[in-house]
Amino acid sequence: MGKADIHIHTLHSDGMASVQQVFDFVENETDLDLIAITDHDMFDGADEARNLAARRNYRFRVLTGIEVTTLEGHLLVLGIDKPVRSLMGLDQTIAAVHAQGGVVIAPHPMSWLIRSIGRNGLLRIHHNPHDEVYFDGFEVLNPSLAGRVAARRARALNDRVLQLAETGGSDSHVLQTIGTAVTVFPGQTADDLLRALKDKTTRVEGHYWTREEMRYLVRIGPAQMAQSLVKLPAKHIRRVAKSLMTNGGVGR
Repeated sequence: MGKADIHIHTLHSDGMASVQQVFDFVENETDLDLIAITDHDMFDGADEARNLAARRNYRFRVLTGIEVTTLEGHLLVLGIDKPVRSLMGLDQTIAAVHAQGGVVIAPHPMSWLIRSIGRNGLLRIHHNPHDEVYFDGFEVLNPSLAGRVAARRARALNDRVLQLAETGGSDSHVLQTIGTAVTVFPGQTADDLLRALKDKTTRVEGHYWTREEMRYLVRIGPAQMAQSLVKLPAKHIRRVAKSLMTNGGVGR
């Protein structure tokens, strides 16, 4: 059985570590077989990760990913080759991911502490699946406070109604919490994980963040908030400005 942490953030969005630092930590401090860099609305980290993995002989494997902001909340996306546009409808975003051959997972579902897909959105897609619009997995273990507040209700909904493949991911923004929640699956490769999601043969392991881990996160809180509320929005503004200049201005 392989272990995967498929929900990790880096300096490319609101994380506090570089892709290289994440790789070094995973290589030397964990027993993870597979990871995914899933920065908020940024594919740069995933792209850097797959290129770095291709150049060096790490013992773990890498799956591309991104955490996309949809109009109904965050959506965890895995196995794509290019970014998916943010702020589209949930159904439209899911269809765009599946058109690339990727998979979608509802992260920290139903949480009221962070932009999350709510019960209504989950049930709407469950009861009306069509073409490329369906969920591939459901994050039942997210060790952050945002994941913990709705975990019981979310797991109950999945157990009783949705019955989607279970996933766990650390939602790490710092090195120290990588691997605190993982998806366990038959095999070790990205293809093995994707197959396990389809076959619903995944399970989760891990723990909610301890007091010690939470104290550390509180200490670095101001720096992480600056990364999230100042540096990341500035990156998005620069990207939009560059796109407008490249395309010759608005409306062209």
